[in-house]
Amino acid sequence: MIHITNGSATADLLSLADVPGEFLEVADALDQGPLQPLDDANFHAARAAFWVQRGVESNQAAAVAKLAAADQAIAAAAKATDDGEVVLWFEHDVFDQLALVRILARMQQHQVPSTLTMVSIDRHPSVPNFLGFGNLSADVIAGLWPQRTPIAKDALDEATAAWIALTSTDPRAIAFIGKRSRALPFLAGALERWLEEFPDTSSGLSRTERQMLAAIARGAATVPELMTSAHAIDPRYPLTDVYAASVLRELVAAALINETATGFMITADGRAALASNHDRVAATGIDRWHGGVHFVGKGPMWRWETSERRVVWR
Repeated sequence: MIHITNGSATADLLSLADVPGEFLEVADALDQGPLQPLDDANFHAARAAFWVQRGVESNQAAAVAKLAAADQAIAAAAKATDDGEVVLWFEHDVFDQLALVRILARMQQHQVPSTLTMVSIDRHPSVPNFLGFGNLSADVIAGLWPQRTPIAKDALDEATAAWIALTSTDPRAIAFIGKRSRALPFLAGALERWLEEFPDTSSGLSRTERQMLAAIARGAATVPELMTSAHAIDPRYPLTDVYAASVLRELVAAALINETATGFMITADGRAALASNHDRVAATGIDRWHGGVHFVGKGPMWRWETSERRVVWR
C-alpha cells in the first residue's frame, strides 16, 4: 500500500498512527505561479524558476530535481501496485485540490493504479475550525483510513478537464467545470476560490489581498495576526507564510500599505481600494502568474466579477 499526501504533516501523522504502507509526499504549491501545458521537463523548469525567484528555493537544478523526483515516484507507485493500493490523502482546500487534479490527470494519461482510493474531508467533529489533516491527532487520522473510498473514472475525467482548464490562457472554462463536478466533492468550491484570486473588477484586488488589506485596516499589523484573521474566515484557502509574504510585498509595491518598524499600516490608496474607489491594476500595474494566466501591465486582462461570480475580460 502506498499513501500519497500533500506535504509532510499528513505523512508524519500516518506514520505515528502506524498506518501500514509507504508514504510519498508532493509539496509544489500549485496555487502560486505558472501552470502551463508543457512537457514534464519544461513544466518542472518553469515551476523551479518561479520558486527560485520567490526565494523559496536557492538552486534551479536542485529545485527541478526535487519536482521531477516527486512525479517519478508517483508514476512508479501507479505501475507497481498490481496487487496493492494507492491511497490519496487530500483535503478540501485550494492547495490540496489543485495537487489532486494534477495527480489524477497524470495517472489517467500514463497509468492508473489497479486499486486507487482517497480520503478527502472538509471538516471533523474533533476540530471546530478544521483547516487540514494536520489539525488532527494520529489516532483520529488512523480512524479515517478505513473510510477511504474508491476513485471512479468520473473523478479521473473531472480532474483531467480541470487541469486542462487551469493551465489554459483562457480561464472561462474553470467555472463551468466546477459547476459540473460531481465525482470530486470539493473541486467546485476550490475552483471558485481559485478564481477569486484574480484581480476583481472594482479594485484590482484578489480576495486574499482584500482580506489582508481589511485586516490591516482593522489594526492587524504582523504576519501571524494576518494569518490568524485569514484562517478564521477563509477555510478553503489557508494562508501560508510564503503566500502571505508574497501578498504583502505586492500590497507594498502597489502603495496600498506601508511597512513600519512595528508592522504594516494601510495607506489612503489602500482605504480607497477597499471602498472600490481605487483600481490598483490601473494605477500601478501587475505582474503575476495564476495558473495559465499571466496578469501583466495595467490591462485589459481577465478579472473576477464578484457580483456575477464569473471571470470577464476588462
